[in-house]
Amino acid sequence: MDIDNYDVIIVGGGPAGCITGENIKNHKVLIIEEHQCIGTPLQCAGLISTNGVKELGAPRGCVNDIKGAYIYSQNKVIKVGNNKIRAKVYERKVMDKDIAIRASKNKNVDILLKAHGQIIEDKNKNKSRFFNKNNNYGLSINHDGNKYNAFPKIIVGADGAKSFIGKSANIVKKREILAGAQLEMANVDIDTDFVHVFIDNRYCKDFFIWIIPMGKDRVRVGLCDSSNSYNKLLNFINNHPIASNLLKNAVPIEFSVGTLPIGYNKSSVKNNLMLVGDSAGQIKPISGGGLYYGAKSAKICGEIITNYLSEELPVNYLKNYDKQWKQQFKREIDFGIKFRKILYNMNNNSLDKILEFIIQNDLINFINDNGDMDRPSTILNEIISSKIGFKI
Repeated sequence: MDIDNYDVIIVGGGPAGCITGENIKNHKVLIIEEHQCIGTPLQCAGLISTNGVKELGAPRGCVNDIKGAYIYSQNKVIKVGNNKIRAKVYERKVMDKDIAIRASKNKNVDILLKAHGQIIEDKNKNKSRFFNKNNNYGLSINHDGNKYNAFPKIIVGADGAKSFIGKSANIVKKREILAGAQLEMANVDIDTDFVHVFIDNRYCKDFFIWIIPMGKDRVRVGLCDSSNSYNKLLNFINNHPIASNLLKNAVPIEFSVGTLPIGYNKSSVKNNLMLVGDSAGQIKPISGGGLYYGAKSAKICGEIITNYLSEELPVNYLKNYDKQWKQQFKREIDFGIKFRKILYNMNNNSLDKILEFIIQNDLINFINDNGDMDRPSTILNEIISSKIGFKI
C-alpha cells in the first residue's frame, strides 16, 4: 500500500467525508473508514429536507416523502404542513453507499475500509507531533493489523460527533453531546405524509422524540437526551398515551444509537488539519439535522483544498474554509443554540401555552407559507418579534 502517494487523507467515509473527496479535483485522495461497510452502523433518523437532498446530489435510498408534522406538547397538538413535499426519508445504508460510489468515480479518490486513523502523537510530551517546518500533522493508520505512518499535505477529519482527530489536535473542545436511541419498527398503521414530534419533559428533557414514517407499515421512533436515552425511549413507546396507541402492534426490527453535538469549534482548521460535518459541529441545534450543513460545507472544503494544492498557496489559506462555512451557517447555529436553551428550560405548562398561542393567533398558515427546515430562525424570529415583542 503506497500510503505516501496521497495528497489528502480523509478520516471518515460518511457523506461529509465522501462529498469532500468528490470535490477535490486533480489531486490524490484517500478516504479511510473504520467500519467494514459504508453506511453502517445507522446513527441517524434519515429525515432530510428537500434542500438537503439537493445538496447531497439526490442520492438513491429515498423510502418516503414528508409533507409536514404533528407537533405535540403534553396537552396540545398542532399540525403544520400541506400538500408540498418538504422532506424525504432515507435508508441511510443505501444513501451513504451511493454517495461513496459517486465519490469513487472521481478517479483520484480511493476508499479504504476497516481502517482507523489518528494523529501521530509524541509519547514523551503527550502532544500531537508535528513533522516538518510547516508544523503539519502526520497520521497513523491501522488497517487489518498493519500500521502505516502517513504525512499527506492535508488531513480532513470527517469522523463524527466525537471526532478523535479533532480532539487529538486540540481543535474540538468540550461541547454538549446528547445521546440518541432509535428503533425501527414494523406493523405500524400511520399517516405516511407526516412525522410526529413530541416535546414533553415527562419523557425527554433535553431534546424531543420523533416518529418518522418510512412508508407503509414502518417507522423510526427515537429521541436524544443527556442520559439514559434507551430506557426513556422504551418508556415513551410503552406509556405515552398517543404513541402507545400508534405503536400498539409495532414490532422492533432494528436498534441504533448515536450522538448529537451541539455547537461548533472556535476554528475548524489548524495547520494542515480540517474538520467537516459533525466533527466541525455543522449541525442544526433545534432539529439535530446535519446533512444539509455538512454537504454544503464539504463542497466548500473540497474547493478550498483544490485551490490550495493546485496553486501551492500558504497553509493559512485553508482558514478560508472556516470563514466561508461560518458565513453561511454560523448565525443560524447561534440562533438555534439560544432558542434551544429557552425551549428546553420550559416546563410542560409553558410548552402547552406556546402551541396554544400558535393556534389562537392563527399562525399555522403563516408557518406553512414561510417555514424553512434548514433556516428556522427567520420564521421563529418573525413570530416572536411580531407577537411577543423581542428577538433572539
